[in-house]
Amino acid sequence: MSIPAPEDIATILLKRYECLNTLVNQPQAKPELVDTLDMPRSTLDDVVRELEQADLVEYRDGDWYPTQSGRLACRAHRDYLDQLDSLGDVSSVLDSMDTDEEISWAFIEGADTYETHSSIQDAVMTTLLDFVEGATEVRVVTPNVVAGYADRFYESGVSGRNAAFEMGIPPEVHAWFHSTYPSISTDVLNDPDVDVLRASIPFSYGLSIFDHDRAGITIFTEQGIAGLIVNDTDDALSWAEKQYERVKQNADPILLRGGSVKYRINSSADRF
Repeated sequence: MSIPAPEDIATILLKRYECLNTLVNQPQAKPELVDTLDMPRSTLDDVVRELEQADLVEYRDGDWYPTQSGRLACRAHRDYLDQLDSLGDVSSVLDSMDTDEEISWAFIEGADTYETHSSIQDAVMTTLLDFVEGATEVRVVTPNVVAGYADRFYESGVSGRNAAFEMGIPPEVHAWFHSTYPSISTDVLNDPDVDVLRASIPFSYGLSIFDHDRAGITIFTEQGIAGLIVNDTDDALSWAEKQYERVKQNADPILLRGGSVKYRINSSADRF
């Protein structure tokens, strides 16, 4: 029997997945399948014949069974459907991004999404602050700082806590922050638990890593924040770490008053 082309298998799975999945869960004879799938016998004959011709099912001892290829194809199609579900969950937030940018699928699959709603403007920022407050090591690179939350972000992150905080921001954002919040800026730069880096951010979203447990992406628009996507899988964290290090390796520490540098950034890089 010739092996069907991948696109032919995909077409068959799209049309006949319900039957194949039923047989993967429990091999059955055709009379049982008619009741299980609630379809006419003539239709079922066509379905089973098509699956058999694709080498996805076989007849043994009175029942229809999935082949090994059938089991694997069914699993692949189920994973595909799960991925589409994950995409559907985050698409309303992701579609606010620049279409030229790309976020790894590893970060999308299994992620939790927190979307901004017109009736609760600060819900996303409140959620982000909760993640910051619950972590002992926070790393952030962001092209934007949300006005009105700078002090709360600092207080949630490290102020009065035994926590470490590292943030990379563009030079123009640092200049704005320092002129708008001079008191907080001074506190931040003099805090031994905080490292602020001047960095070029090659993406439009904010990236946060909380301890080594989860990472978040904050999607910015011209109107504010569209939403927050958070993931705690190993693959998602690995991708987030790579994006963070890509920014950090070209970043410069911001000087303290008098020109001194916080050497902890360079001497304890393995802390983060």
